[in-house]
Amino acid sequence: MKKYTYLLVLLLGMGACKKEAVNSNGKDPYQETVVPAISINKDGISPGKGSVNDEVTIAGKGFEANKDKLSILFNNVKATVLSLTDTTIRVKIPAMAATGNVSAQVDQQYFFGPFFRVEGTFEMDTLYPGSRGANGAIYDIVPVENDKYLIVGDFTNYDNANIDGGVNRVARINHDGTLDGSFTYGKNKGSNSFVSTAIALPDGRYLVAGGFSSYEGTGYVSSIARLYNNGSLETNKIILPVSQKEQTVSVLRGGVSGQVGALHLQPDNKIIAVGAFRYYVQPDFNLKTVDGTLDSVHLDSIMVNNMVRLDADGGIDSTFNYDLVNHRGREGANGSINRSLLLPDGKLLIAGNFTKYNGQPVNRLARLNTDGSLDPSFNPGSGADQPIYNFERQPDGKYLIVGAFNNYNGQKTPHIVRINEDGAIDPSFKVTKGADGNVFAIGIMPGGEIVLSGTFKQFDDLSRNNFIVLKSDGSVHPGYNTNGGISLGENAVRGGINRFVQQPAEKSMLAVGSFTRYDFRTSNRIVRITYK
Repeated sequence: MKKYTYLLVLLLGMGACKKEAVNSNGKDPYQETVVPAISINKDGISPGKGSVNDEVTIAGKGFEANKDKLSILFNNVKATVLSLTDTTIRVKIPAMAATGNVSAQVDQQYFFGPFFRVEGTFEMDTLYPGSRGANGAIYDIVPVENDKYLIVGDFTNYDNANIDGGVNRVARINHDGTLDGSFTYGKNKGSNSFVSTAIALPDGRYLVAGGFSSYEGTGYVSSIARLYNNGSLETNKIILPVSQKEQTVSVLRGGVSGQVGALHLQPDNKIIAVGAFRYYVQPDFNLKTVDGTLDSVHLDSIMVNNMVRLDADGGIDSTFNYDLVNHRGREGANGSINRSLLLPDGKLLIAGNFTKYNGQPVNRLARLNTDGSLDPSFNPGSGADQPIYNFERQPDGKYLIVGAFNNYNGQKTPHIVRINEDGAIDPSFKVTKGADGNVFAIGIMPGGEIVLSGTFKQFDDLSRNNFIVLKSDGSVHPGYNTNGGISLGENAVRGGINRFVQQPAEKSMLAVGSFTRYDFRTSNRIVRITYK
């Protein structure tokens, strides 16, 4: 009995404590109302657009009563207040302001105001038909003859062409951004899966590569294909041994079983392919079934580990990082190669998510000799502590490297670093906090300015939507950052922009990727940006 009496007293005590804690002042704290300090009218900014240092007026109420605590923010950058009344406030657009919603702050309260477009000298070309663009990601863009461009990716329509059978992942576009109708499109054209890279050959043909297994309905086209200038697959005809039927096959003897991220054409017409693959594969069509009654095909494979050099006909080149004793490629990179560059002296710079090359420690960056062996004269020290996604070579031979890393050779380098030709850090390039997310794409403008894209919301404590322009020393460019950045489209896990192509004579650039909006305007995976 005593046990139950004690339990009852305990429960009553707990109830009393709970009641005292909640209602000590006789009021319900959850019913208290916080009155907004100010309000901003829905369309309460005039004019609705302007440039840095222009004056604008914001309409609302409560400004006078809160004037000592009130801040007006353009892209979280505080504006100078010129004058105010209780219902209007006149401010000057601050440096580093960018297109987006204007907001206000009073103590710890934030108030979101109307949309405002900040105009500048780095602007989207609204006459370029980017709004029609592509219905899927564009992974690469290559300048070709007659001021046109070859684009490749994971799209099936471009320029709202709505061609029967589709614009299947490879297209040629005119200089004005419209689809080139002289290229090959439609049913049984293009690839059966994504195309990630392309190069223009000196004779007008094209090499394309990605993660496909057939092209124009032709099978055993393993991620690499050579195209005629009109976009059709370059093929040969063979006679099958049993049926004696004619079979169409790719002109290239082989490819890879995986994804190719980059191609390089050497002066001797040999082809280097890098990416995320393990085997070189080559189909053998001259086989029969065991009983000899039917034709048979076998896919021969040779381990090559993320990099291979091919002869001009697509056969494997066994003089490039190859183990002749064991008849396979050497160990090579133990992880994917995300970016590579064929250098003027024939060497190859590679970067990615590998930590060894041919068994030697090389954290995500290495330079290779012309035979594919590791170049010991390039010394990045301990390298990057996380994957490198991209890099560009400056005219002076230095490299700008971007990725997911926070440190390079033991020094803090938030997602971007500049190194000398020998791999050592260039101390003249510095960012402070850098991006708060990964940087995937980089472009270098003719004046040395640096364009970055990735998955970040801030850069050096400035609010930025996945896009920013830096000066050549790493500081934020004061005049090229008024745009509202990019909005990522579906499947944009690798960042919104994949490639930049400069148009120096026109002071403009093209950017392609998986984004769907640039500067809060519709721009489907391609945009033209002009600058002064």
